Amino acid sequence: MTAKRTIGIDLGTTNSCVATIDEDGRPRILTNRQGDTTTPSMCAFVDTANGHPLVGAPAKRQAVTSPKEVVFAAKRLIGKRYDDHEVQELAASLPYDVVSAANGDAWVRVHGMQLSPQEISALVLSEVRALAEQHFGGEVDEAIITVPAYFDNQQRQATKDAAEIAGLKVRRLLNEPTAAALGYGAHRGANRRFAVCDLGGGTFDVSIVNVEDGVFEVISTHGDAFLGGDDFDRAIIENLAHEIHREHGIELAVDAQALQRLREAAEQVKHALSSASETEIALPFLAKLPSGASLDYKRRIERAELEFWTEPILQRLEPPCYECVARCGLAARDIDAVILVGGMTRMPAVQRRIEGIFGKPPLKVVNPDEIVSVGAATQCAILDGTIDDVVLLDVTSRALGIDVGGGKYQVVIPRNATIPTREHKIVATTENGQREITVDVYEGESGHIRDNRHLGRFVIAGLDPAPAGDVLVVVDFTVNVDGLLRVNASELGTDKKPELRMTATAGLTRHDVRRLAEGLRS
Repeated sequence: MTAKRTIGIDLGTTNSCVATIDEDGRPRILTNRQGDTTTPSMCAFVDTANGHPLVGAPAKRQAVTSPKEVVFAAKRLIGKRYDDHEVQELAASLPYDVVSAANGDAWVRVHGMQLSPQEISALVLSEVRALAEQHFGGEVDEAIITVPAYFDNQQRQATKDAAEIAGLKVRRLLNEPTAAALGYGAHRGANRRFAVCDLGGGTFDVSIVNVEDGVFEVISTHGDAFLGGDDFDRAIIENLAHEIHREHGIELAVDAQALQRLREAAEQVKHALSSASETEIALPFLAKLPSGASLDYKRRIERAELEFWTEPILQRLEPPCYECVARCGLAARDIDAVILVGGMTRMPAVQRRIEGIFGKPPLKVVNPDEIVSVGAATQCAILDGTIDDVVLLDVTSRALGIDVGGGKYQVVIPRNATIPTREHKIVATTENGQREITVDVYEGESGHIRDNRHLGRFVIAGLDPAPAGDVLVVVDFTVNVDGLLRVNASELGTDKKPELRMTATAGLTRHDVRRLAEGLRS
């Protein structure tokens, strides 16, 4: 009998990684064609011999020569609306165009095409899937894929759609801090309470995890869906570009190639200053001076400068951590250990800030870029039964509720509820002979509708005519293990199941997903 193929995928903002559990129970990070354990989450839509986009390292190599044709950081756009202020701020710093889709979603325009972030992510998933198939020597069509704990319902569904387009069945969407704790091995050894801080390329998550007698329970989670390594890069770029403009009169914002070279240099600076106290940028022929001569840009940068430039970003680490701890009725002193995950946690200033928050030195992971995929593979092995005596309990990242009229909002499923979870709400007709009831579902915690995100409108149809208030409908709200909302309705006191129609406010339709999946396979 063929051994079951188990893979875990960390679909990252900057890089993606795939892992499996070998037959001897050891985790294995799969390497790509370049021999690297991580693959850049980038796609280049340039003229190629076969007409297909380049993905991964080959795409990254095209970023300087064709910056407008290379899409990166699609994870920061997936499931987001074009008019979100975070999207607008991000779009202003990207070399490629971010546009509004017909339904208001944030898409990208590249090489004369408009593409959803789901399509970009599907190309990256297809690439790492190919690595797994090369490793196993056969087809792989199932995976556990990690997502930021603070991803909302739309972002989770969009990630699942991306996997379907790539031909992958998602066995589970697993929160990244939870995966990181599993990858670290927090489920083994003594009973402890962990804080997992995951600062990657695009998002920051923090989760509080209780481990007791084989039960691995997430009790609280919080985060910032627009805080990550890309923001540190942007701070370096903005400061250097401002300095170049002041000293040389050059506006780099209008030179896409020069800005991309500066972006790559900023990333190298960030990495170098994680271990060194200073480093140097050397960019010959960066741009043309007003005189017509070329600017050969060279500059030394000290770690203290980087920390000064990024201080406002570092401050944003604090509120999610304090809120996450407070939400489960604890204080920082009640945390036994802190685990740091994600490439940005290599930065000494990040480590000091987290230590200051929790009052103890954090545990450092040897390979913070890989540990999330290891945790995903570990969860796959748990589901397969090859790892025994571990029960994983995760929580909702956002509160879900409904419009109750008058601009008011009522929470039905609270944040940090253990999933899967199910709650119900009884609604009634308000007019004589009413045949339909409309229920608007939102995500958020404010008592005012305007402050929450509209997920969709559910129309309960086919009701029998009756006096106002005589028809009562039970609306069931279920959040499954993937953190996704499902809604059902039944008429109270009868066996009748009314028709339920949903109008989503964002995302791809099922027809779109199937069409794109067929197109990717062809």
